[in-house]
Amino acid sequence: MRKSRAFAAILMLMASLTASENAAGERLVGESSDGVPQRLVLALDGIPYDVFVELQQQGYFPGFRPAARMVSTFPSLSDVSFAAIGGSEPPRGYQQMRFDAAQNKVVGNTLGSLSSQAHPSVGEDSRSYSSLHRIIGYLAPYHVSLREMREIGREVLGSRKQTFVAYLESSDAVLHVEGRPAATKFLIELDDFLRELQAEVRARTGRELFVDIVSDHGSTMVKGRIVPVERLLRQCGFRRRDRIEDPHDVAYSLAGIIGSLAITTSREDAEEAARCLAAAEGVDLVAIGRDDAIAVLTADGEGEIRQARTAPEAYGYRVLRGDPLALMPGMPAATERIFDELSLFTQTLDAPRPDPLRRLWQAFHGDVREPSTILVSLADGREGAAHVVERTVEQSRHPAHRHAACRVGPAPFPQHMRHHRPEGEPCLRRHP
Repeated sequence: MRKSRAFAAILMLMASLTASENAAGERLVGESSDGVPQRLVLALDGIPYDVFVELQQQGYFPGFRPAARMVSTFPSLSDVSFAAIGGSEPPRGYQQMRFDAAQNKVVGNTLGSLSSQAHPSVGEDSRSYSSLHRIIGYLAPYHVSLREMREIGREVLGSRKQTFVAYLESSDAVLHVEGRPAATKFLIELDDFLRELQAEVRARTGRELFVDIVSDHGSTMVKGRIVPVERLLRQCGFRRRDRIEDPHDVAYSLAGIIGSLAITTSREDAEEAARCLAAAEGVDLVAIGRDDAIAVLTADGEGEIRQARTAPEAYGYRVLRGDPLALMPGMPAATERIFDELSLFTQTLDAPRPDPLRRLWQAFHGDVREPSTILVSLADGREGAAHVVERTVEQSRHPAHRHAACRVGPAPFPQHMRHHRPEGEPCLRRHP
């Protein structure tokens, strides 16, 4: 959530290669009149905002508008982020591998979470790849990403849909394994690919192809150290299990390489578990979902968030100890203030924790259908990882997800791609 992280939010790079202003206003449905899609929405996994901007400054993607930053969800994980981008129904949990309260167990598995089918909110028309494909993508991410790119090109030219939505998942592995140089190289290849695709569409139809590029998150682009969450909780008397049967049982999943965790505990032990983690090295912030409030804990502060009103949107922030969100410096404990959401958003664009109240509130009230008890944000340079993924990239770079919502394009977001902020506003620098 701090400014030092890579841009938080869904790194939303919406881009266009066409001069048509009307094409971006809404998603085209049905079949294209000339047999070739009129619009391509290309969802890239894990491309940082600043890498794209740097390439635009060097002259790449010349037909695209400059990238604009947008605010994302917390936690900035693919399932939640893609749902926010597309305006689809919120996912049941923060990831496909999650704790299911009705079944009282962790459902899903690591291999399933590595498949593109694990992100149904994308709603792509392109092919879905298997878990094995994603694992191979971690072994040779750059070459696999180029192969996916070429496959998307064939699928677009073979489709009769007016709007074709494609998801290129291996770009995420490029960042995790090979870092910024490979991401730059990949985007340069993408620029060439889109030029060639545009030329082919022009030759077939005599018109331009409207292109949007969107990504669900960015990356720290540094190899992070693992935070031993399970050991930390064990030292505080908690036991990690797939089910919650005893008061000190905790349940959570680690799917992929991430900078946040969703932890389920018994309600009576949530506070104790949260305080245990908030004081630990490598933990940035811990949030607890209460009935009518969100508790926010850091190593040196504690506060509460409540929704004060919905029209216009406003939140109450109460300082209990220190000032964990740095919104009321120097104020005594038990001080509470009502913040107008739009004003706070503007005031915190370049703050260490931009737009924190709405994002934290929505994390437990709307972004997912079955929120966890506790959400943990890890510090920069720290991460949680599934063992199968950690082993795959053991000797490679594997920065944790940090998300940024950004847009490039000549016109407002199409209706189906609207996020919860107006076009052109800066991304978050860091997520809670």
